[in-house]
Amino acid sequence: MYIIGTVGPNVKDRTILKGIIDSGVNVLRFNYIHGSEAEFLEFLEMAKDIKNDIEIVLDLSGTKVRVSSKFEYIYKIYNEEEVYFCGEDIYDQIKHNVSKMKKKVIPLNVENKILNQNEYEQIGIKDNTMSFSIIGKKHEFIRAVTIKGGIIRSGKGCNIKNLERENFSLNEKDKNAIEWGIENKIDTICQSFVERKEDIEEMKIFINNIESEFKPRIWAKIETLNGVNNIENIVKEVDGVVIGRGDLIPETSIEDTPIYEEKIINEVAKNKGKDIIIGTHLLNSMKNGKMPSITEVESIYNFIKCGVTGFLLAGETSIGKAPIKTVQFLNDLVKKYTP
Repeated sequence: MYIIGTVGPNVKDRTILKGIIDSGVNVLRFNYIHGSEAEFLEFLEMAKDIKNDIEIVLDLSGTKVRVSSKFEYIYKIYNEEEVYFCGEDIYDQIKHNVSKMKKKVIPLNVENKILNQNEYEQIGIKDNTMSFSIIGKKHEFIRAVTIKGGIIRSGKGCNIKNLERENFSLNEKDKNAIEWGIENKIDTICQSFVERKEDIEEMKIFINNIESEFKPRIWAKIETLNGVNNIENIVKEVDGVVIGRGDLIPETSIEDTPIYEEKIINEVAKNKGKDIIIGTHLLNSMKNGKMPSITEVESIYNFIKCGVTGFLLAGETSIGKAPIKTVQFLNDLVKKYTP
């Protein structure tokens, strides 16, 4: 059983990193969007020194939509305030005049024509802790009114239901990450926001063109309705599947997520030897320094009974208040509930 711990600010200290490894983490997750190669290399060397056979999974950014890195401001957005969303290409054209505009403009890391392909009802930011209701379009911009406000800065993750990702391709950041991963013999490379088998096929072609005999495992992270609907074809192309609930919930709905989880698990189970990993929202109570809830414990129990092969701790280890205690608790549950 994989117990995957995400590295981050809370485990930069060798003592904490050793603590989560000794408590049961047998795989470390490097989330490439939240770190530099220099930082990950430092983690890698430290982890291998602590436990030579510790495995590493490199999590790529995929087609995750974010507030553009070209956004140079920090906005405080208030409830009921009107804002404009646009693609990076449009923002490039108007960014010198943004300060003169009466409305706050938020650029996203996609082309404007892709952003405007479909009609949307809502845009969520930071796992839907901020949300915006779409009220129309004005010229090249999507107009929205703020339902739940907060702080906007570059890099914040966004969720847009029904965003058309078919024309997205393997981006330069992911290519650089793959090259780094193969150079450092990372055990598993996980592509995010996989919606079609072609997403994995493109990745495989890129890997095969790298002059190296080392070939990592490939996992697909399923985080959208298209990914769920195409799971039968996707699973045939990969060594395992990660159910990324942190994005699957805002990309679909919280009430439908258990239905999609069941569909994915059942499909993966038809393919012998494939991994199925449950990611995020495992022990959020402990992430916040509280005792685990009965629903969290029941969920882990039921997933083990369904045959999952691993759990992925995200914020629980990277930024949580009790990373070692959380890992130990999960490890104890795994030992108790595994047949």
